Amino acid sequence: MEFQQITALYFIAPVLLLWFFVGNISTGIGALFAPEVLAKITVNKHAISPKIRLKFLLLSMILMLVALGRPSLLSGEIEVKRKLSDLVVAIDMSASMLADDIYPNRFEFAKNKLLTNIDKLENVRIGLLGFASQAFLISPLSDDLSSLQFLIKNLRLDGIRKGTNFISVMQAANDLLGKTNNKQLLLLTDGGEGDFEKEINYANTHKIKIFIYDITTKKGGIINIEGDVLKDDTGNIVIARENQNIKNLSKKTDGGYLKYSLNSEDLFSFINRFKQKTSNKSISVKQFKELFYYPLAVALLLLLMVFFSLPRRR
Repeated sequence: MEFQQITALYFIAPVLLLWFFVGNISTGIGALFAPEVLAKITVNKHAISPKIRLKFLLLSMILMLVALGRPSLLSGEIEVKRKLSDLVVAIDMSASMLADDIYPNRFEFAKNKLLTNIDKLENVRIGLLGFASQAFLISPLSDDLSSLQFLIKNLRLDGIRKGTNFISVMQAANDLLGKTNNKQLLLLTDGGEGDFEKEINYANTHKIKIFIYDITTKKGGIINIEGDVLKDDTGNIVIARENQNIKNLSKKTDGGYLKYSLNSEDLFSFINRFKQKTSNKSISVKQFKELFYYPLAVALLLLLMVFFSLPRRR
């Protein structure tokens, strides 16, 4: 037997404490009055005694709490098949993502954007990658979105990684997606550098559609590393600017492009526009027979006994 709402049973403990105190009530009354006096002042000796009546009331409360816990027996399992979309999401973790043109910086903005949108997605399996000079796996394809949120929340840019290797992240995404017909890769990035000709050729060869969520501004921003401003070899402050060529990477791979915004659901809407159902997943759903009405019926019977045994006024 299982309880579907186990938390309801926690409230039984204080009721049991009351039961214990009720057991000592008669001792206190007996100490105040002699037995013959107690017999004379007792109302309606033929009714259920107050102590028993109170115990019945407490027992009915316990049974009601058991009913609220929804006791049930496993009656079987059914297999449900559903279509899922497979999507690899990669977050840029290069040094330029520490630029401050977007508050608090590009990397934290990307994390927060994923955290506020990923749990809204339905019927999707997401693989998570991080990338800079090389790509690395954060999570394989999974529909456990709460676990993915935990991993995203705890991402840190502890080591500064220069350079943005888009070929590396495409190779990692291709390995994750395997022989899927519709390979989809979403990049949360500031665009890096270059014209992306090699990346476009690789994506088209391996039939990967690239979707870009561009996290940059036109003016660019300075890169703060532990309170120090990043400078080049000549001592000039490095300005991380947008790369317009990133649009070609999405356009020429039959993907999509979206500039960042403060709209809390823009990424969710963007993903829903392009995601395609690419895999089947079978889920075993347990079926239970509810038993709550048995303790509930006994509880109601006890309540009737309590109320109908009250002494009548003369």
